[in-house]
Amino acid sequence: VMDVRDLKYENNTFDLIIDKSTIDALLCGSFAYFNVAVMLKECQRVLKTGGVYMAISYGHPVNREFHF
Repeated sequence: VMDVRDLKYENNTFDLIIDKSTIDALLCGSFAYFNVAVMLKECQRVLKTGGVYMAISYGHPVNREFHF
């Protein structure tokens, strides 16, 4: 089992990360903003320079853009 807030990958591993509603799920739980910040920091860490983070979310953009 892997936790998106503690990815078991080395730095600069991926060219692309696709988030299919993970941000939505985290925003429904306790400590939502903190958990999203930790998740995005981990994603940033494992993305290669120039890599792409793609978020697919059911939330309204105005409610999600703050986190990015």
